Amino acid sequence: MIIFLENVENWECLYQECGARCCSEGIELTLEDVERISERHSDFFKVEDSRILLKGRDGKCVFLQEDLRCGIEDIKPVACRLLPFVIHEVRYGDEPFIKLKLVVDCPGVGSGKAVDLGEIERYATLFLHEKQELLMKMKEDRDYLKKLFS
Repeated sequence: MIIFLENVENWECLYQECGARCCSEGIELTLEDVERISERHSDFFKVEDSRILLKGRDGKCVFLQEDLRCGIEDIKPVACRLLPFVIHEVRYGDEPFIKLKLVVDCPGVGSGKAVDLGEIERYATLFLHEKQELLMKMKEDRDYLKKLFS
């Protein structure tokens, strides 16, 4: 289940105005993200507990270019495709859910083109499914991620 904590009708990424605030290190990646990005890049993630996190430089995404553009726009992580929403909470149980909230103080909220909530829901569902699959594999083998990436 996808839960939107806030609504937005229009959005445009105005990264120059905010200094690409949402392009930060520590964004959670899926296994599919790692596979896709690994075809072109290496040494861009770290594993912490049951999470695969994007590395950074000075608190920013390792792929953020000097001009503040995304260096992997065409293969960017699922979490980045959720913009202008960010993941607020994920829970698994009888009915897994993901809560999405708007990026804090985003100057692009309310401007630009209409937000396609159907597309956002598809990416959120993908993230939820992939994360649940990873957790199930880790339940079977606690060292699954370490073995996978060693």
